[in-house]
Amino acid sequence: MRLVYLSLTGNVKEFVSKTGMESIELDFFDPLIEVDEDYVIVVPSYDDNITDTISEFIDYKSNHRYLKGFAGSGSLNYNEHFCFNAKDLSMKYNKPLIYKFEFCGRDIDVINFKKEVKLLGITRTSEEN
Repeated sequence: MRLVYLSLTGNVKEFVSKTGMESIELDFFDPLIEVDEDYVIVVPSYDDNITDTISEFIDYKSNHRYLKGFAGSGSLNYNEHFCFNAKDLSMKYNKPLIYKFEFCGRDIDVINFKKEVKLLGITRTSEEN
């Protein structure tokens, strides 16, 4: 499974890099690229423009068909708004929010995230049979 991500300050990019998984970085100003394989989106938490940009990507061509879930980065200082972009996108597209982490994540976050992605892949495979 591939990771698709948007990183404005570098935290999400660093997290994705630590996973060692294949990934595609979205351009905030031009997110219209086509993906034709299963993917999880990793997003930062900033403002509603993030949700709009990620929605443009998901709604582009057949990208929505391959979307499996979301992960979010944020700051715990924002309390209930922690990872709100990932939460909003998860609700909007009715896909699971599989993981939340602070800033660029810790080593344990990378391990736990990869476990969740693996579970998504196993679930997908068993649903297809």
